[in-house]
Amino acid sequence: MGMEKVTIKDIAAEAKVSVSLVSFVMNNIANGRNIYRVNKDTAQRILEVAKRLNYSPNNAARSLRSGKSYSIGVIVSDISNKFFADIARCIEDRAYKYNYTVFFGSTDENPEKLSHLIEVFVNKGMDGLIIVPCDGAYEAIRRVEKSGVPVVLLDRDVPEQDMTGVLLNNRKAGMQVTSALLDNGCKKVEMVSYSMRLSNIRDREDGFMEAMRNARHNVDDSMIHRIPYGEMDKMASVISGAYSRGVDGLLFATNTLVQTGLREICSKGLRVPEDFRIAAFDTNDAFELDMMDIIYIQQPASQFGTEVVDLMMKAIDDKVKKDNEGLQTRIILNPRLVEKHPRHPR
Repeated sequence: MGMEKVTIKDIAAEAKVSVSLVSFVMNNIANGRNIYRVNKDTAQRILEVAKRLNYSPNNAARSLRSGKSYSIGVIVSDISNKFFADIARCIEDRAYKYNYTVFFGSTDENPEKLSHLIEVFVNKGMDGLIIVPCDGAYEAIRRVEKSGVPVVLLDRDVPEQDMTGVLLNNRKAGMQVTSALLDNGCKKVEMVSYSMRLSNIRDREDGFMEAMRNARHNVDDSMIHRIPYGEMDKMASVISGAYSRGVDGLLFATNTLVQTGLREICSKGLRVPEDFRIAAFDTNDAFELDMMDIIYIQQPASQFGTEVVDLMMKAIDDKVKKDNEGLQTRIILNPRLVEKHPRHPR
């Protein structure tokens, strides 16, 4: 066939079946649907012929027929953050199974950048958006969702808006990790957080406070040290102050915060866990070091990616069918507590 583009007619002729049958099999496979109405051996023969002939579907024509672009936009806070990078990898793999292409963007917690990315992705005709909200951009998210573009939230919520999303049970996670610090002998525990009032951060703080109250500790807001995003130089005074107050347990609200906190602890000649026991959220390459003693919440990145893409595909299909008005789905994932306590040489 030379360099001519292979068509479904070529596949039909080679597989000795009708063009309509080839079209049915290829379209349903591309959209992740069941083809139980087709003889299994026949369907397999069609797929093998398509692969051998190096068949590539005409996505432009398919988009015109279906009204879909077969692309979605994913907006996270920082694609270089290990947590979001792991989820992005899972999103890409899951979307591929639906024959979808994924485009990524990072907001750097900048609401103007998030609004810009929404506008760019919508103008490019993407079928839906997966969004990690940032402080100050909630109205832009509400507007795009109300415009009819399918939106699925990831990791964080939008205040006073019941939108479809996949979130962690952050309050439970905050309680678990704080209780673990106390169970490991910590007498004076404080938390290092962000000043941003994001839903996941607020819930982690609430879980911390509840665990401290349950353990009969006197609780007040001074136990939480909130650092403005992008001003990590303030971590030095937080660590120094905690040490001078006799704090023996520190809970860091995010991956980035614990990385900076550990660097400051080491730079001051302090030790983990002798001077501070450390608790954190998310995994980190540093946690794998043999001598690292740490308690952390492992978030299910793979489940985040799978669930958020599946919700997006359902939202896109329901939009095309126009049978999902006002129906929202919220999936809450469970955290997993990990305690890593290697033996330290005496």
